[in-house]
Amino acid sequence: MLRDFTKRQRKILDLILRLSWGCGQKDAYIPHQNDFCIVGIYESDVKAELTWLEQSKIIVRQDMYYWFNKDFDQWQISRVKPYQPEKLSELLSLNLNGNRPKLSETLSTDLVKHEVYTSQNTKFVTPKLASPKERLNKVLKKDIYIVPSWIDKDTWEAFLEMRKKKRAVPTELAKELIIKELEKLKREGNDPNEVLNQSIMRNYTGVFPVKGDASGTSKGNPSQKPSGAFADLK
Repeated sequence: MLRDFTKRQRKILDLILRLSWGCGQKDAYIPHQNDFCIVGIYESDVKAELTWLEQSKIIVRQDMYYWFNKDFDQWQISRVKPYQPEKLSELLSLNLNGNRPKLSETLSTDLVKHEVYTSQNTKFVTPKLASPKERLNKVLKKDIYIVPSWIDKDTWEAFLEMRKKKRAVPTELAKELIIKELEKLKREGNDPNEVLNQSIMRNYTGVFPVKGDASGTSKGNPSQKPSGAFADLK
């Protein structure tokens, strides 16, 4: 927070922080670089930002593991302006050494009386809270697959809705495989969103090269019955 990071760099660092220290670990395990897209960074920018953070000695990465360089003096990035180390030390002292005033002491007498009266004359319904384990299980059961930034989310949702109506709801693994196939088609010159629109229009449960291009030639033959991994993928 005292260094002059860009917004994108800070988002990357926040994710590493959340998945490392925030999960009780010394490092963060992030399998794919495009996983950083979940914090709102375009996939084309992720590699450049990670390389910069590593070369500036902010983070260390080894394969799919990322952690902070704790020797902050090695960080090759300027501090924010104005930097006031004395003020930071003062704030830390107030919060660490028990020197701060109690919250009740900062409230006016009238406000305290009002809060007491309100709490005594208002009936609150206390909800039954789930245990931490139950809350975690609930989160894990949600559909947490993140669509890459180069795919329109509305188009993706429409494709999933079409598959749902055909009783071919894809699993998380199936979604990942479909995304990989879209990425392959993208490299071959197909617009991923047009590929999805074609599947929606023709009720394909898989994804295929867009039929026909500007010259009228065919890029593929999706009219044939699909075969292989995407034919009955559910």
